[in-house]
Amino acid sequence: MKIAFAIVTLFSAGGLQRDCMAIAARLAARGHDVTIFTERRKGEIPPDLHVELLPNRKLSNHRRDLKFAEAVLQRCEGQFDRVVGFGKLLGLDVLYCADPCLAARRVGWLSKWSSRRRIQLLLEADSFKQGQNTICLLLSDNQVREFRSAWSTEPDRIEVLPPTIDLGRRHSEFRTDGTRERIRASLGVAPTDQLWLAIANQPNVKGLDRTLTAMKEFATVRLAIAGIKQGSKQATQVLGWARSVGVADRVQFLGFRADVPELMAAADLLVHPARYDTTGTVILESLINGLPVITTAECGYAPHVAKADAGFVVPSPFAQETLTRALAAASDTQRDHWSRNGVAYGVAEELYHGLDRATDIIADPEFLSVR
Repeated sequence: MKIAFAIVTLFSAGGLQRDCMAIAARLAARGHDVTIFTERRKGEIPPDLHVELLPNRKLSNHRRDLKFAEAVLQRCEGQFDRVVGFGKLLGLDVLYCADPCLAARRVGWLSKWSSRRRIQLLLEADSFKQGQNTICLLLSDNQVREFRSAWSTEPDRIEVLPPTIDLGRRHSEFRTDGTRERIRASLGVAPTDQLWLAIANQPNVKGLDRTLTAMKEFATVRLAIAGIKQGSKQATQVLGWARSVGVADRVQFLGFRADVPELMAAADLLVHPARYDTTGTVILESLINGLPVITTAECGYAPHVAKADAGFVVPSPFAQETLTRALAAASDTQRDHWSRNGVAYGVAEELYHGLDRATDIIADPEFLSVR
C-alpha cells in the first residue's frame, strides 16, 4: 500500500516522533511505500525515510496545526491508500494519539471561547466524535475514559496499544558494568550524593516544582534534568523555582540526550510527579533499566510501578507531604529491592509490542473495513 504519515514536527528526540519513524520503518520493511509529511524537521532523521515538507507560515501554534491539517488533507486526497496522523488532524484513517482529551479539560471562561480552543476541539472532534470513521490508537486506559466520556466515541473505533518501549533501550547491565560510575563522574556526582533524574521539557506539567520543593528536605540530593537546555526559557523557569526553595546549586540541566539508558544507570531515582502524563514512557524505561520510580497516579503507566513493586505511586489528589515521605522512604536497601524488581519486570512482561501492534493495524487491509 501507499501510506501517508502526518506529524507536525519531526525530530529525533521526541517520543511521538520516534514512534512515528519506527512504525514507518516497520511498514517499509513489509514492502509498503510510506511518506512522512511534516511541517518542519529537526536533527538527524534516518536517511531511508521518505520525508516531504509542507511549508506553513502561520504564527500561532493552533493556526499552524490547522493549516498543516488542511495541507495534509489536500496533498493526500486520492493519492494514498491510508492516511495516518501522529497528532489530531483532519480526514484521518488512523490516529496514533499520545495526547490527552482536550474536551475533557476544564478551562476558564475566556479560554473556552478562544480561537485556540475552537481549533483544538475541531481537530479533536474530527477523529473522536460519534459517527466518524477514524480508528483511534490510544496508549492508556486513562485516555479511553476521557475521550469516550467527552465524545461518545464508539468502542470499536478505539484500540488501546500495549506499551511501546523500544527493547534496544533496555540496558540494566549499565548499573554494574562501570557505566554508572563513569556517567556519575562526568556529572560531578560524589559517591555520597544521591542523584535524582527528571526527564521532561514541560516543567509545570511534569511537576518539576514539586520535585524541587521536596529537594530542600534532602541535603545530599542532586537533580539532573534531561530534556531542558541550560539557558532556555524552561530552564529559567525551573531555576526560579529552585532559587525560591534554596536548591539552585544542586540542579543540573542536561539538554536533549541520546544516552538516556546510561543516565538512568547513573541515577538513584526517577522522580516524575507529573500533573498529567498520557503514558509516561520514561516510567517504564526506568523500570526495565533498574531505576526505581517515584511518580503520580495521573500518569498512564503508573500502574506498572505498583505491579512491579519498583517504586511508589503518589495517589490522587496529590499531596506534597506524601511525595516527600515516599522519597524519604527510598533508602539504599529499598532502592536496591525496587531496582531488582524493575529489571525482573522488564524481562517477564510484554512491554515491547505496541509499535508492532500499531503496524499490524495500519497494514491490515481488512482492519478498517471490518471496524
